[in-house]
Amino acid sequence: MLLFSTSYIYYVKKFFFISFFLLGITTAKAQQLFPIYQDTNRIRLNEVVIIDENKFGNDTLRYRYNQMRHYVKMILPYADKAVKMFHEIELETANMSPRQKRRFVKGRQHEIKVNFEDRLRSLNRTQGSYLVKAINRNLGTSVFSILKRYNKPLKAYYYRSLGGIYGIDLDEEYDPEKNKNFERIMKRFGY
Repeated sequence: MLLFSTSYIYYVKKFFFISFFLLGITTAKAQQLFPIYQDTNRIRLNEVVIIDENKFGNDTLRYRYNQMRHYVKMILPYADKAVKMFHEIELETANMSPRQKRRFVKGRQHEIKVNFEDRLRSLNRTQGSYLVKAINRNLGTSVFSILKRYNKPLKAYYYRSLGGIYGIDLDEEYDPEKNKNFERIMKRFGY
């Protein structure tokens, strides 16, 4: 004769499962995904950016978008470093004479050349143009105007014409309406 029937064991298992489940709920601490900061009279929430779903007309457009996303992901570390270095140079040269500025910038250019030239030369033309767009977007000014400001104008024109040969316009101002996919990708990466 069986001491316990199968239905009895089923109900005991169910009882233990429910009791452990309820015990787990009562002892678990809730983690807040979006922290709320409270002032005296108002509540400030973290900013949320909502981007609509991509709808592509065909596979070619989807491929181009995914390729752009991949290239932008590759150049973002360089764009971040470039923007950071630009702001550092701006801060450090704020109270310098023009001669001191030239010397300081020349030293930084040598440092940049030693550290980044090989990696930047390995980028293809498309990645180079995306890097220029990302720098233009983050700084709010064209790369050509930055070159003209910190180098001799003749050298800036040389770099602009060299970029033109490779299909990269250094003098172009960034326009979010003209570069909708690029803007969408940058927002998705949190920029």
